[in-house]
Amino acid sequence: MSRVVVIGGGIAAYCAALGARREGAEVVVLAKAPGATALYSGAMEIVDDLDGVLKSEPNHPLSRLKLDAVRLSTELDTAIPALLLALEKDGLKVEGTWRSRGTYSDVHGLARPANLMPATVAPGELRRLAGRRVIVVGVRQVGDYDAASTAQALKELHSIEAQPEEVSIPDLPVGASLTDLYGRRAPQTRARAAALAYPPGLTNLPDGGFELLSSTPSPHGWRLQQAIGLGAVRTEVSDVQSAGARINAVVAGEKAYRADAFVLATGHHIGGGLLKEHRVREPLLGLGVFHDGKPASGGGARLQHAEYLDPAEQFHTGLLTDERLHPLAADGRVEFENLYAAGAVLGGYAYAGPCGFGVPILTGWLAGRWAARDGR
Repeated sequence: MSRVVVIGGGIAAYCAALGARREGAEVVVLAKAPGATALYSGAMEIVDDLDGVLKSEPNHPLSRLKLDAVRLSTELDTAIPALLLALEKDGLKVEGTWRSRGTYSDVHGLARPANLMPATVAPGELRRLAGRRVIVVGVRQVGDYDAASTAQALKELHSIEAQPEEVSIPDLPVGASLTDLYGRRAPQTRARAAALAYPPGLTNLPDGGFELLSSTPSPHGWRLQQAIGLGAVRTEVSDVQSAGARINAVVAGEKAYRADAFVLATGHHIGGGLLKEHRVREPLLGLGVFHDGKPASGGGARLQHAEYLDPAEQFHTGLLTDERLHPLAADGRVEFENLYAAGAVLGGYAYAGPCGFGVPILTGWLAGRWAARDGR
């Protein structure tokens, strides 16, 4: 049995562990802290145009796999159901498929696209609400959410027959926030309607009830992070032991974790996988950081100017990999033959965009599987 160590605490690390275990590996996940996964709104976008990505974005993580659309589709068809099954076992039921996409309202009445979403959000797909009377539930004590404004937005933007209803939760202080609703039982409403739109975080929704998507801090993100964090070792990797082109162990606390292969899924700036000082760097191994396929260290002035004009530019900065997800050094060579990289630490895409969950799920899944095979 091969041994795999996954470094990271987000969805990419979770999928890497799933992939490695599917190949029969013994897996340890080392997680310093939650990353960007914990902030997600409740809507998971996987990929909007796979063929378009492969044709026009050569440095996109999916393009660098050198797999055609059919092979990538097949891998997604395997990875997504495995992920949903694992999340349900870990206490979070998620629905959907990467092949179809719906739109869902957030707490402001704005539509957001999603391929995957919590089962508590799924009944609120906007097309399903057309022609139905929807009650938007507000809580009198909550000061940062206005059900009347959300209902008005649903009417004006989506032509949904929405009406607000304010309810009371007496033990909440006046001026409470949406986050104070987390874990509380959903209050009953007086009005009868085919659908009841609740702010996120409540439990025991009644028949016809669904949750709106969230802004940050996100109850949907907390639930997801709680599910994917089960079984992870809470620790920070401080050192790497290597010999030649292979990593032998990583050190966390006073313990060395030895393995046949390692997966780096440490995230972008939020997760600490990349640090932005004068230039962006990868802090654990000193791996190459790239922008538009070129070392970021060689174009610092231009890149800083681009970021000033468009801050989203920095999301495209990150590690580059070969077609087997081995991260590259600054000179373009594979430095460690038993190291794999996955998720938001990879460059070439914006993790807040339409592949925001597709990249970490698929690269995590493949990195875990390939890492498990490394030790056979």
